[in-house]
Amino acid sequence: MIKRIALLIAIMFLNACFMPKTYYSTTDNYTVGLRWFDRGAFEKAAQYWDPLLEKEDCDAEYRVGLLYFIGQGKPQNNEKAIDLWRKAANGNQQRAQWALGDLYHQNDSAIYHRCAKCGLEKDLVQAYVWYRLFEKSAKYNNEKEYAKQILTKITSEMNADQIKQGDDLVAKWLPTPKDCGARSLW
Repeated sequence: MIKRIALLIAIMFLNACFMPKTYYSTTDNYTVGLRWFDRGAFEKAAQYWDPLLEKEDCDAEYRVGLLYFIGQGKPQNNEKAIDLWRKAANGNQQRAQWALGDLYHQNDSAIYHRCAKCGLEKDLVQAYVWYRLFEKSAKYNNEKEYAKQILTKITSEMNADQIKQGDDLVAKWLPTPKDCGARSLW
C-alpha cells in the first residue's frame, strides 16, 4: 500500500513537472508565484514574477500590475499598475485587457472603484476596444460570460459612430511587440 501511494505521488509530481503552464507546474515560475498569490503570500509571489518581467511575460506583467494596484507585495502605485496592464494587454493578455476596459468604462467594477482617481478619463471607445479584444482572447467561461455581458451594456451606452470607430480599431489591432501567448492554466 505504501509503495502504491509513493508511486502515485511520484507520478503526480512528474506530471506537474512535465505539464508546463498548468496551475500545478513546478517548473513554471509564473504558476509557482500564482500559487503563493492564491495563499496571500504576495511578497513571495512577486519574487517569482519580478524576473519574468525582464522576459516580457505578459501574465507576470498583469499580476505584478495587480500587486501594485492592490498595494500587496508592492507599494500601492496605480500608475505602475496601469503601465504594466497596458503592456500586458498590448501583448494580448486577456485579464489586462479586461482591467483596462473596466478602467476606461468606469463602470461598477471593483477595479474601477479602487481606481476612481487613476487619471484615466472615461472613454467608451477605448473601453469597447479593450472589451472586444478581451472577448477574443478570453480563455475561461467566467471571462467569456463577463465579456458578453459587458459588451451588451457598453454598446447600449454608445452611438453608432463610436461603435464603428471601436470596431475599426479592433480590426487594425495587432499584439505588440508580439502575441505573448498568455497561459491557459487548466
